[in-house]
Amino acid sequence: MSNDQESTALPDDLQMQFLHVFTQHRNQLYSYIFSLLPNRDDAEDVFQRTSLILWKKFSDYDDSCSFFSWACGVAFYEVKNFIRVAQRKRLQFQEDVIQQLADDRAEIPQLKFNQRASALQDCIQKLKEKDQKLVDQVYRGQLPVKDVAEATGTAIQTLYNRLNQIRRQLTHCIDRTLSFTGEGK
Repeated sequence: MSNDQESTALPDDLQMQFLHVFTQHRNQLYSYIFSLLPNRDDAEDVFQRTSLILWKKFSDYDDSCSFFSWACGVAFYEVKNFIRVAQRKRLQFQEDVIQQLADDRAEIPQLKFNQRASALQDCIQKLKEKDQKLVDQVYRGQLPVKDVAEATGTAIQTLYNRLNQIRRQLTHCIDRTLSFTGEGK
């Protein structure tokens, strides 16, 4: 099977679903792997392999479960495989240490993500109605900015500028909310 055929093994709707959830959790997943393999090159290598496996096995993913938890499970076994192979080459954490680190780290990123997601929802509600509608169209409805610009008769660059302002406003609001509640630490 060629690389082109392999990369389109998922039906279009599953490809889009994968890209959506993977993009949401990409940084968390990398952080999880990096917490288990403190060498950045090793973590990047395992992250790439894990990403490929997640892509290939996405049709097996049960979307009633957390994608992040599923991805961490796959990553955990990839870390173990990496360590098994690398053990012959250099000093590594023992398997029980990796298990303990994985257990400790598995809940932290999801908890922080949930806190940030909750703060984001609260902050979106604080936006002007017009800005809420724009966020909803572009991010939730996943409409291209070009289509929104045409529908509203607004210049594309103007919408991009407004979306940048909204993102900065939301980021500031989320940071303020989490630091006020003590959850950002």
